[in-house]
Amino acid sequence: MHSVNTSAGGGGVRWYELGVDAKTRALSLKQQSTFAPSAPAGEGASFRWMGSPAIDKFGNLGVGYSFGGTPHFAGQRFAGRLAADPLNQLTLKESVLVEGEGADASGRDVRQRWEDYTQTAVDPVDDCTIWYVGDYVKKGATTYSSKIGAFRLPGCRAQ
Repeated sequence: MHSVNTSAGGGGVRWYELGVDAKTRALSLKQQSTFAPSAPAGEGASFRWMGSPAIDKFGNLGVGYSFGGTPHFAGQRFAGRLAADPLNQLTLKESVLVEGEGADASGRDVRQRWEDYTQTAVDPVDDCTIWYVGDYVKKGATTYSSKIGAFRLPGCRAQ
């Protein structure tokens, strides 16, 4: 997974799913796409970056990523697809984990990088819960905060 520019003038997350041949262990490209929904009317370009994917026990795919663009401060969002959905699409509606509330007000050089992590992981206890962590800035804060969320894609139930 990586970030890409889009023709709409924003940025998206490019994702890939590889298949593994059970006999030969050879890899093949199962599906791929860029997730970059258009911004609502009246808003500037939207940007999605620092994507991190995870696949649950049923093959459902969840993707967490940083999101921002006028009028949104950088925050964290999540999208996904079910294993049986049409290939090459994140079909589940984008969800907001946390909206950014401000810009980096630390006084650091504005060219400083956005915090360098987002991470998804499937909970080994149920193989359904997808944990995600990313960062954002609270209103008036001078440092970043982390937000942790847990998601289950439809149909995946803990047993």
